[in-house]
Amino acid sequence: MEEWRFLELEFPSDPAMNLAIDEAILNSILEGCVLPTLRFWRNDRSVIVGRFQRICDEVDLDLCAKEGISIVRRMSGGGTVYQDLGNLNYTIVLTDEHKLIKGLGITESYKVLCSWLQRALKFMGLNPEFKPPGNILINGKKVSGSAQLRRRGGVLHHGTLLVNADLNLMKKVLKAWRDDYKGGVIASINMPVTNLVNELEVEIDLNELKEVLKWSFEEMFSVKLIDGKLTSSEKFIAEKLYKERYSRDSWNFSR
Repeated sequence: MEEWRFLELEFPSDPAMNLAIDEAILNSILEGCVLPTLRFWRNDRSVIVGRFQRICDEVDLDLCAKEGISIVRRMSGGGTVYQDLGNLNYTIVLTDEHKLIKGLGITESYKVLCSWLQRALKFMGLNPEFKPPGNILINGKKVSGSAQLRRRGGVLHHGTLLVNADLNLMKKVLKAWRDDYKGGVIASINMPVTNLVNELEVEIDLNELKEVLKWSFEEMFSVKLIDGKLTSSEKFIAEKLYKERYSRDSWNFSR
């Protein structure tokens, strides 16, 4: 059975470091230094902007400043999202030659790399629906979204699961929810959203949820998740990316 590295590594109070770690893992995969990787992590109250979006089109900057909400630009494309400790994020990093996605187009790869999450939600008694490019809906409402970064044969697929997020604050912070929202060249998609806790109508233990998700990943892809750590090289690269990109206004407010 194929082995994958599993990382439960997060810096909730520092979304910039979380994104730097994701990119460092991608670099490591490209060098052939580590196993394909699944990572779970969370951000505290923050807005994560798509690579090609204009912040002023997407985010209420004054409200973010007032509420102490961090704003960080990611390397992957797609729309702007609000996150807090009620979100559980995941990252999948592999090469485009991996058997899971080899020969697939981008749309098809999204479907495959979201399928384990769909399986987990079905196991919980829900009826999830995959909606391209990378969303999962329950009863017509978005509970998960994802984005990809592709570089020289490497694929970084990361997404979020709305577990018990502050949806009211999200709708205030993100301009996509406003009637006068126009967006830019890359506009965020406004669709109804829901939390997993609302759909299950029970309290959710985060550790138990993670175990179900890990089980589903292993079963769906016939792999074994092995607890791991960042390599010394990944730590070095993450620190470098953090200092030179993700923590800098010149990057985060570049558009």
